[in-house]
Amino acid sequence: MPSINPNPPIILASGSESRKIMLQDAGLIFEIITSNVDEDLLKNEMEGMPFEDQVIKLAAAKALAVSSENPDKIVIGGDQMCVFNNKVFDKPGSVEKAITNLKILSGTTHYQYSGVCIYKAGTPLWEYSEVVELKMHTLSEEEIVNYVKAENPINAAGAYKFESLGCNLFSSVNGSSYTIRGMPLLPLLNTLREMEIISLKNIE
Repeated sequence: MPSINPNPPIILASGSESRKIMLQDAGLIFEIITSNVDEDLLKNEMEGMPFEDQVIKLAAAKALAVSSENPDKIVIGGDQMCVFNNKVFDKPGSVEKAITNLKILSGTTHYQYSGVCIYKAGTPLWEYSEVVELKMHTLSEEEIVNYVKAENPINAAGAYKFESLGCNLFSSVNGSSYTIRGMPLLPLLNTLREMEIISLKNIE
């Protein structure tokens, strides 16, 4: 598969499999270095802030930690929050919790917030966030249990994988599927191109 070799090199400061796949599918060559940022502590400190600001601050904290140790490289940080009735739905972490979360979201409207930022040498170059509104079908318990068994979405915000079977859970979506998956990809790629970090002239 053809790849785009960025200049300077890029680091993704995230362990998210979804973000990794999105950047790989876009052809970017990059490495992954996860930070040791205490996200729970940050979330407690940010309680009450608008969710679009919270996802940027979480993304920025990850990027800053990695960028400070890799000053010669471009660092991309990302974060995501699933929000229903002004409450954050964390990654379920278990099959039982995934089923419970989907029962709550069934037949309702919720939101996926995603933030992304670019850092170089510990300095922010760009920050951005998007939100997507999702209306879920009214699902039977059998549908929910079957879905969770099929995809095991225990590490997915909202307890579903929109990029695969999870898209069948929804009657309507207002916004980008990339944002639902955890990163506003097109604005990120546009910015990297404007900064002349990536270019189709650098295809290998």
